Amino acid sequence: MTETIQAALHAALSIGVILSLPRSERTPRWVAGVLWITACMGGAYLSRSLAGATLGWAGALAPFLTEGVFNRSIGLRGAASLVLFPAQSRLSETFEHGPLLPLSLMLNGHLGALVAARLLASLPPDTAAASRPWLLGLAVFVAGWSAASAFLEIRPRRVFARLMAGQGALILAGLVCGNDAGAAGALALWQAAAVASTMLACVYAGIEARLGPALDRPGFLGLAAGAPRLAVFFAVAAFALGDLPLTLGFPAAELLLLGVLDAGPVGLLLPIIGALNAFVVLRLYARLFWGRPIDAARDLPDALARERWVLSSGLLFLVLGGLLPSALLP
Repeated sequence: MTETIQAALHAALSIGVILSLPRSERTPRWVAGVLWITACMGGAYLSRSLAGATLGWAGALAPFLTEGVFNRSIGLRGAASLVLFPAQSRLSETFEHGPLLPLSLMLNGHLGALVAARLLASLPPDTAAASRPWLLGLAVFVAGWSAASAFLEIRPRRVFARLMAGQGALILAGLVCGNDAGAAGALALWQAAAVASTMLACVYAGIEARLGPALDRPGFLGLAAGAPRLAVFFAVAAFALGDLPLTLGFPAAELLLLGVLDAGPVGLLLPIIGALNAFVVLRLYARLFWGRPIDAARDLPDALARERWVLSSGLLFLVLGGLLPSALLP
């Protein structure tokens, strides 16, 4: 049942990404590339096997290796950075220069965590039990490393890359705990992180299309004055990634903490990682939307109708999930 939920949610995110993209960039090849990624992700989840997850993961990388789909190629090294989430430096470069929304969909599938969990489940029970503490420690270490790296980043695209990679590591930590609380926390975090980070990417892509190079200006940009709706959508997604109450991120963080603490003392690091992630994403919100508006943002168009529908759906999902998390967890 959980695989069906993940596949359905990823398909919904893909539809939202397609609808929110500026029409000038929504070419048939671009749409076909996103649908291909969605099909590969869905096949990986619904296969319920290690081989199926691995093949789906490999297939989803194909559109990024040619310039004919998203008008730019990330190359083999960029594709490898999507597979190996500890490759933080190259992953950030891939997000900075590659197609933001398709890359977000690819990373938000968190197939690395899925493959690792299925590989662990395929091992003999004694070997799996001996491997769990090592995998748990590695996952928490990578999550902490990602949070610390995001703290040192300035460019929004690079921050997104590190935040998404860190969320994948936390999901893996929940999956390898070996208890129900950890598994439920991983599922809830997968949903919260996927929706929230996709919303952040959609808002930023819309702002990027409106302002272009003006976004590279240092300091506060003051975009909330011209685009208050976009500021609200970004803020709610940031709150969810920061594990704040009244969003799905809060019960996800609580369940994950219970599961990891039950598996070992390494869980004591999770509140620190969560606080650092919250600071990073709220700092990014402040840089984009607080302060006096820059000249390029004085006549900034607010969220368009197609953007409002997509982002409002994500907002409702995060808020209602925070109020009734049991409805999303089997």
